[in-house]
Amino acid sequence: MKTAARFNDFPPYTPIEPFEVLSARLGRPVEAIVKLDANENPYGPSPKARQALAELAFPHIYPDPESRALRAALAGFTGVPAENLLAGAGADELIDLLLRVMLEPGDCVINCPPTFGMYPFDTLLNAGQVVNIPRKAGFSLDIEAIRAAVQERAPKILFLTAPNNPDGGLPAPGEVEELLALPLLVVIDEAYVEFTSEGGKLGELASRIQWVPALENLVVLRTFSKWAGLAGMRVGYGAFPTWLMPVLWKAKQPYNVNVAAAAMALASLSDLDVLAGNVARLRAERERLFAGLRAVAYLRPFPSQANFILCKVEGRSALELKENLAQMGVLVRYYNTPLLRDYIRISVGRPQDTDAVLAALRALEGHPAAQNSGAIPVTAGPEAPPQSAPGRTAVFQRKTGETEVEIRLDVDGSGRHQIDTGLPFLDHMLAQIAVHGLFDLGVRARGDLHIDPHHTMEDVGLALGSAFQQALGDRAGIVRMASAECPMDESLAWVALDFSGRPYSIFQVEWHSPSVGGLPVSLFQHFFESFAVQARCTLHAAVRYGRDDHHQAEALFKALARALCAATRIDPRRAGQVPSSKGILM
Repeated sequence: MKTAARFNDFPPYTPIEPFEVLSARLGRPVEAIVKLDANENPYGPSPKARQALAELAFPHIYPDPESRALRAALAGFTGVPAENLLAGAGADELIDLLLRVMLEPGDCVINCPPTFGMYPFDTLLNAGQVVNIPRKAGFSLDIEAIRAAVQERAPKILFLTAPNNPDGGLPAPGEVEELLALPLLVVIDEAYVEFTSEGGKLGELASRIQWVPALENLVVLRTFSKWAGLAGMRVGYGAFPTWLMPVLWKAKQPYNVNVAAAAMALASLSDLDVLAGNVARLRAERERLFAGLRAVAYLRPFPSQANFILCKVEGRSALELKENLAQMGVLVRYYNTPLLRDYIRISVGRPQDTDAVLAALRALEGHPAAQNSGAIPVTAGPEAPPQSAPGRTAVFQRKTGETEVEIRLDVDGSGRHQIDTGLPFLDHMLAQIAVHGLFDLGVRARGDLHIDPHHTMEDVGLALGSAFQQALGDRAGIVRMASAECPMDESLAWVALDFSGRPYSIFQVEWHSPSVGGLPVSLFQHFFESFAVQARCTLHAAVRYGRDDHHQAEALFKALARALCAATRIDPRRAGQVPSSKGILM
């Protein structure tokens, strides 16, 4: 017996490997690996999506073959009728399905490399011919060459990624319209559209998905892998012309979207504020990473509208650079292809991931600042808190049946931080304490988030208070009492505290919604109270006025940071004496 002849020299797709495989290969624990090679979302699924997975009711029952509930929710999310939407096991399945129903053996498909490798892979898999039209300098489309290929080869389909992978660029104005005027099916893969700078909250202003029902030759593909943090679930969707839908329904696998993926995707669509916050953080981190990469002498980064940055490596081997970074625990993408042999692609991660990759790149450059810049050591990994110098420091661990929390604190720091609690909005608030209080702060927490965020938020507050109590010791020489006001747009917050040794807390805030950033607003008071108990301080916090609950919460944490900074400062006039007429603060 023989396999089909076309597979004799079939080029395999090279996938990225998961943490456990990489850990074994590199001889490093998972927590000591900075994984920036697959454009995964480091913040992961939303709290509601995690909860949906934990509460999955019928994993023993086959899923809905038509994904009706998911398609209905997607119709509301995209503005496209459910009749034009099809869900798949990732957009990859839909690429394969589309080519399967469109191609006869030998039919041509236009590919514009460098771009996503699944387009030529699935074309060859389905007995088609790939017509490569390489991009021009700067990765722009060669529209004239595409037109010529359409005239000469009569292709059926053209694939276009927007933003393009691996460079993160968008088509020039008018180019999509030019392509749609050609006699072929245009497939726009919008896997990264949610990350576009001018795309609105989640790419809605940059997407062309609402064009589909009115056009005969446009398909738009989307995924939950990137913006929603569901890469491991394999769930995507597409909008297709009405004429194409009946044959797609005939040809698709009957139970292609599993019940876990469908439940998490559906929950994600009900948790958009949290996910949009994660996307906003990655957009902001992209700019910081880009600025840092520009400062590396041997790299030339390209501006990106996605959650990754492509860099040309100059004066050295890109493959060796990739391998050297891997030995340091930092993984980036290298393409062993003619068009990309001199490039690496770096996914955008959390702030601590940016610190790690930049520190590694500087070290390989021989940059003197690599030793003294204050960057987090690469070998510490993405989960490890920053190391503190001797002084007013603390390492505190709290472990219960519900949570595990580790805090590393340097009161006399500079605002460096590595924070991962599993609650992105709480991470964002704790970062305010570090940055605006000038504390070096590492927080790592793992809790029962499948139940709710209560225990994690409570125990992080308790552990952080304990760390301050430990770092301040007998509190000799400190200012002790301080207050701070912090405005954030229309909101104004105020915090006053006294490291008196007598725990007490007053918290006065008028919230306008039951939750913010995916967290019940009642937990913020609980966090402040928990902190005050273990820090053994009197803590008063209030929002004087405000309308936006996000602004109110952030202003509170910034005010807390400024008050903590002032109260813990050493006053040289005290000559090391405890700031109390009693001679003790305990």
